[in-house]
Amino acid sequence: MKKNLKTLPLLFFCLPLMLLQCAKEEAVQEEPQVVEEEDKNKITDPFYAGLNDNTSLEEYWDLFVKDAIRSGKADPGDGRLVSVFFGTEPDFASGVTADHAGRAFNVCDEGTVSFEIIKSFWEDFSIVQRLYTFYHEAGHARYRYRHPCESYECTSTPEDTPIMWLSVPSPDTTFEEFLADKENFFKRRWDGVRYFNCVEN
Repeated sequence: MKKNLKTLPLLFFCLPLMLLQCAKEEAVQEEPQVVEEEDKNKITDPFYAGLNDNTSLEEYWDLFVKDAIRSGKADPGDGRLVSVFFGTEPDFASGVTADHAGRAFNVCDEGTVSFEIIKSFWEDFSIVQRLYTFYHEAGHARYRYRHPCESYECTSTPEDTPIMWLSVPSPDTTFEEFLADKENFFKRRWDGVRYFNCVEN
């Protein structure tokens, strides 16, 4: 009994130390921090900061005009009747296929800039995808740009896919890629630049 009484003060001294040590270990074992993946579609250029899911096609056209001018081109709508509108599901009989999110009209008419965006595609697109699609169709309608190759001519996807490659960009296309491709778009710098032949016979 005397032995047990002698160890009692030692227990009273050690027990708080053990509890303190356990508390320290619990504090050190913090939950692992969740590192958020960087949003590659985040709009980092203030020029495009006003774009959101509710931005209208007219506002996209205004942005396109300002972007063209700041890139050194003339106002793409100056002296032309501009008609940008939503279309319905692709009319496959007219040559629009499932990998097309729009269609340009009257490409050879100098007095117009006319194109449609398929609404169902647009509603599902991110802002980066919308920018690609809009600039792609505007490229047909205003600058007479053609695809680098048509679907029946294409043997492979180019390493650097320019804006004029497809009107349905990949969902993982980044905003930084758009900025680089947009510069090339206005400067006419990409592999396979082609134009519609509007020379009258």
